Amino acid sequence: MFTKEKFKFKVNFRPIVVVFLSLLFGLISARKLYAGDGVYIALVVLTFLGLLVYSCLKFKYVLILLAGIFFFVGNGLYFLSYSSFMGREYQDAVICGRVSDVQEWSNSTTLYLEDVVAAGDSVNGVKISVFDVGGGEFQVGDMVIFNGSLEHNKMFTLGSFQSSYYRENIAYTCEASYKDFVSIVSGELKFDEKARNKIWQTLSDNMDEKYATVAFAVLTGEKDFIEMEIKSDYRQSGIIHILTVSGLHVTFLTTLIAWVLKKCKVNRFVNFFLTFGIILFYAYICGFAPSIVRAMIMGLMLSMAGLFGKSYDGAIALSCAGILTLLISPLSALDVGFLMSYGCVGAILLLHRPFSRVFGKFLPKKIASLVAISIATQVGILPFIASFFSSLNVLSFFANLIVVPIFSLLFPLLILLTIFSMIIPSAGVVLTVCDWGFSAITAIASFFASTNAYVALKPFDPIFTAMMFIIAFVVSHFVMAKHLAKWLLVVWLTLVMSLYTMVRPELNYRGSMVSVLGSSYSRTLMLESENGEMLCVGYDNSLISYYLAQEGLNEIDYIFDAPTYEKDIFGGMVIDEEEGFVGDFKFKRKDGIYTFEFDDVKILFTNLSYSSYNYTKLNERLAEGKYDFVYAENFKMFGKNDFFFATYAPSEFADYSFKEGGSFKYAFDGRVWRID
Repeated sequence: MFTKEKFKFKVNFRPIVVVFLSLLFGLISARKLYAGDGVYIALVVLTFLGLLVYSCLKFKYVLILLAGIFFFVGNGLYFLSYSSFMGREYQDAVICGRVSDVQEWSNSTTLYLEDVVAAGDSVNGVKISVFDVGGGEFQVGDMVIFNGSLEHNKMFTLGSFQSSYYRENIAYTCEASYKDFVSIVSGELKFDEKARNKIWQTLSDNMDEKYATVAFAVLTGEKDFIEMEIKSDYRQSGIIHILTVSGLHVTFLTTLIAWVLKKCKVNRFVNFFLTFGIILFYAYICGFAPSIVRAMIMGLMLSMAGLFGKSYDGAIALSCAGILTLLISPLSALDVGFLMSYGCVGAILLLHRPFSRVFGKFLPKKIASLVAISIATQVGILPFIASFFSSLNVLSFFANLIVVPIFSLLFPLLILLTIFSMIIPSAGVVLTVCDWGFSAITAIASFFASTNAYVALKPFDPIFTAMMFIIAFVVSHFVMAKHLAKWLLVVWLTLVMSLYTMVRPELNYRGSMVSVLGSSYSRTLMLESENGEMLCVGYDNSLISYYLAQEGLNEIDYIFDAPTYEKDIFGGMVIDEEEGFVGDFKFKRKDGIYTFEFDDVKILFTNLSYSSYNYTKLNERLAEGKYDFVYAENFKMFGKNDFFFATYAPSEFADYSFKEGGSFKYAFDGRVWRID
């Protein structure tokens, strides 16, 4: 029989950690919570109920007070940051700004503008597509003035936060012709732009271009130039993290700096300030990405602890970095890069010690530590890989065991040789050594990516993710309890998770849905009935793959407008008939216009181009009866070309979605369409 003493349970809480987690939780859950999402409401209620019970039993009322206050602070920061970032839209305004990036395409040029002023107001950045212009007309640093209309970027596509817009401070999108530009004045590059250009020039001049793009990403975090095949291999093999400047890179860089300064016998105070200055400069060159800011702050606190002879607490350092980042950039809480970075480091802090102890029983100490870090890292990023990428290579653990040691030698060498080649350009041939290293890593990535050892992961919802980290927390040394009590609690939580996965479909009842998937090239319609049957109109492989990944699904039931020689696309039956029934759907298509009836909903959809419209036919179909949802791209209404649709949703929601463009989803709730 177990005694009470064996089940004595105490948690070594740090108030600063509670503040960080509550702030993060408040930011992440705000949008879904106030939209009435049942899963998020359940998660919030369960979390605060558990904290309340623990606080009362242990008389730690400060814990529940801190959690409550900073949870609602996080809610407020979310709405305040979102509204201030978006600002108001501008129609037919005079806009001026500085070109920060130029991307040239076959029929247009895309400009990214910073320091933008529209109609006399200072606004966030703009992404502008310029037509009727040849290449070479714009350069980074140019100051431009043009006439145009600024429309909000769609910050949420199919429920997922488009973090790149927020990270790059691009709140607006715009289209213009070259003739709309009033003035184009050449300007100077900023110091960080000059530095990145110099690094790229040095690498591209002395390395194979394929590996120079990888090396540039490793040094600066800029992944746009990497070949899609290489990027795909890195992602599928589970080593994509080496291309994102993070704690791994900062650790290697700090180790290199410490080794050089030690050889120079530098005073410890001088050592500290030099190291901090170099890391700060490196973060500036990399654009202060959330992962490098986190690593920089944690590294600074570690150095300060050593400098003043104090003990270092990783949990407090991680929380301080997180709080500072979220106060400066609140919506970073929704960024997959932020979540993976903090989840990874958090899992290492929680699991490294207990895992090292287990593996140390039959492995050498250093190897046991390396294996423990690798497994903890996989645990930390697993929920986010499942949520954002929907599949996992089960061999990625072994890929990291091979690649990380190679990279730990290659990265410092790359830095030294790049600096050396920038100082003495004629000696740049030495960078060929790095070609060999990246060639080896790319070959390893290609091998593991080709193994097809993937498991499909439905996106982890917030309750499942939270429970996973709670289990990791219970196992860790932060919970001071007997091993028996710990493992019984872990078993109980695992059973709860297993039960939840069985009832989750009922909690995530989807109902009737209409989704319009948009890209610059095509539009695809996705319909989902109450019974879960899915119908697709418009074959676009990337759009359908993206939608299924976001929804945690693997296949569709029916597809229109697919290649006739294909009979099994995403598991869907290709429909050739012009009129009839398939599953839950009654359909009719004629003159490029589709109508569907299902679940007492009537829908009209056409993705014809502007030049292809037969307005008489379209108006005839519109006159056949009242539609709950109509989508007609570039349909001429009220004397202008615009998107047009009709729903039961408030008109301001309808206008909002279509002005933003991109992909969006409506769910049918009772007799009201709501943006999901």
